[in-house]
Amino acid sequence: MASDDLNIEVPGSGTLPADARTELEICLKEFGVDVFDEANRLEDSFHIGSGPPVVTSSLIREAFLYSKRGHIQRPVSSSRHFLDVVSYAAAAVAGVFAGKLDTPTGSIGFAASLVIGVIAYLVGRKR
Repeated sequence: MASDDLNIEVPGSGTLPADARTELEICLKEFGVDVFDEANRLEDSFHIGSGPPVVTSSLIREAFLYSKRGHIQRPVSSSRHFLDVVSYAAAAVAGVFAGKLDTPTGSIGFAASLVIGVIAYLVGRKR
């Protein structure tokens, strides 16, 4: 079985200070993991038949291009899905209360729904 180690040379990186070189290595490793994960995702989506999955050089190149353009599809956490649903539900509830803004219940309900929806949206975007 092949090793998981790759020897990658970056021209000019030898002139970097030690902390910058270490950070470059960390970033390259994270980028490599992203590209490899995306290539596996692409292989899963294209795989036909019962044979073993095979990540080819063309899938690696396609994953690299996706990552370069910012199109890698990372998994979305269940908390992010939940917060999206909460923000949409709060918008619907605010719409119900919007028809009754002339009453105290309608005004308070509308404001509360609006605040809950905005908070859920903003917290969900950070995840």
